[in-house]
Amino acid sequence: MTLEQLRDTDLSPPQDTLLSYLRGCATVAEVNARPNGWAFLSAYHLLDAHGEFFTAAARPIEVLKLPDRLCYGNAASTAATYATDGLMYAEGFATVTAGAQLLPLPHGWCVTPDGVVVDPTWDLHPDTTYFGITFPDPAMWPYDGGGLLTDPDRLLPLLRDGLTLSAPSRRDPWP
Repeated sequence: MTLEQLRDTDLSPPQDTLLSYLRGCATVAEVNARPNGWAFLSAYHLLDAHGEFFTAAARPIEVLKLPDRLCYGNAASTAATYATDGLMYAEGFATVTAGAQLLPLPHGWCVTPDGVVVDPTWDLHPDTTYFGITFPDPAMWPYDGGGLLTDPDRLLPLLRDGLTLSAPSRRDPWP
């Protein structure tokens, strides 16, 4: 299912806001030329192909709240700490409420095998929505703090070569 197809399903208002934002960014990126042979034009197109919604939940008591503004490194280290429990690193966009406005922001978090978010950085709020990609290979996790989808040195190889997951995806592939 593509981002366009997701817009036609029954989404919550925060999910609709997040997908509208991602679709808009993908549309803006269309004006750029994709280098010959590259798999994806932008991080938004990569998310279109591989992204999914995850179930927001309160952080488990045994998972420490880690410093704000360090979400990628926080999520990578937390996923590594709880890897034997099946926790994986995930990255994409999540929503936060600022005043009366819902803002989609690039973000990193962890995901259980059942698709439940474990976020070591943000506390759960009612309108928090997560859409992204799980990265099951710990060698890819950004322990140093830079995001896979925001750091050009990490993103460009994903756009060029595509994403090959070393473990099966939790969801059915989209057409």
